[in-house]
Amino acid sequence: MPDNRRIVFYALSFLFLAGIALIGNVVDRSNSSVLLITFISVFGIYLTVWKNEETKALYYLGILARASLFFSLPYLSDDLYRFLWDGLLLKNGINPFAELPAYYTDKGISGLSPELFNLLNSPDYFTVYPPINQAIFWVAVMVSDNWLVAAGVIRLVLLAADVGTFHYLKKLLIKKELNENLAFLYFLNPLIILEGVGNLHFESLVIFFLTFSLYHFYSSKTLKSAFGMGLAIGTKLLPFIFLPFFFFKDINQKKINFTLVTLIIAIAALSPLYSPEFVAGMQSSLSLYFRNFEFNASIFFLVKEIGFSLTGENEIITIGPLLSLASFISIITISLIGYFKKWPPEKVMLFVLTSYLLFATTVHPWYILPLLMLAIFSGYIYPIIWSLMIFLTYMGYATDEYFLPMIWIMAEYFVVFLAFIFNNQLKKWLIIS
Repeated sequence: MPDNRRIVFYALSFLFLAGIALIGNVVDRSNSSVLLITFISVFGIYLTVWKNEETKALYYLGILARASLFFSLPYLSDDLYRFLWDGLLLKNGINPFAELPAYYTDKGISGLSPELFNLLNSPDYFTVYPPINQAIFWVAVMVSDNWLVAAGVIRLVLLAADVGTFHYLKKLLIKKELNENLAFLYFLNPLIILEGVGNLHFESLVIFFLTFSLYHFYSSKTLKSAFGMGLAIGTKLLPFIFLPFFFFKDINQKKINFTLVTLIIAIAALSPLYSPEFVAGMQSSLSLYFRNFEFNASIFFLVKEIGFSLTGENEIITIGPLLSLASFISIITISLIGYFKKWPPEKVMLFVLTSYLLFATTVHPWYILPLLMLAIFSGYIYPIIWSLMIFLTYMGYATDEYFLPMIWIMAEYFVVFLAFIFNNQLKKWLIIS
């Protein structure tokens, strides 16, 4: 590389690191304008540098960007405090699914302070985090009662997951005879860095297990592939939506190895905290999620507005479950189409998850992270564009009560729709230019 290009590359890399560190350690989410401008700038640098031939430098850039987030508690998300709460319950031998948080506030349990309770974002519902997550929470608080140190332990797990994903992505790209450097399109994505290691969302771990599963699927190692898929489900129940497609393939081959082993591993991963309280608490939380929560939705907001114009009321209690049914039908339909058309698994998984998110009542920025991994070798670029546009949701934190004008949500989904329609032209510009 000529010296002048190298200078530009390292200058941009420095600005990338500075931007990530600024978002993750300095800018409060209420300062929405600075937050958005910084993120857009960082995203532009990411699209500029990811193809650079200095691959070692790109890899260390991704590591350093994540390392820069270890020095403060998450600025953009408060989920960490529920992680600590659940971990402290386990540390004291209490099943976190047994009672709502308020039950323990006056029990004198070490670490469960009013200060921590007041930081919980949803103290009125049971925890939704499966045992694999709970084990990590427990390890984190066993290492230290200091919140920042405990957060650092969780971050180390998610950093290792990101590195593992990068490793298997490169191997998958080579196996599919694609440019292995496309892995940097995932590894350097600012949303992946900020929502994973930065905000401590376990989608990073789920993505590692899914990538592990896909690599071994293409290597014809069914048991290892099913093991990875089972752990993905055990970490976050959502990957269960991918199983219908693999079930159809199993039936066609007159065996159910993949589906059966995946279910066994998933059940085993979910079993350590199994109890009547676990079932009741999980059911209560999931019911609350589908009937009460609404955030950055697409189809739901459209149907909700129609319903409101007809009845004058918010019909989420009725619309939420109906959209869940529609989502289920779409998942089965896409899985069948993918099976009969012989689509590769990553394409089916991409469309299935996209369909699920379009019907969902709640779509937080970290929900789309698995799409970014699937986009790398499925041939679809719209998740990359979505990872930019979905950051608009942070504009809603500018006031005490979260409020995001509908025009921002419409802009987000309209641009993503255009990116899907003009995928080939966009891919040519992004990857070849």
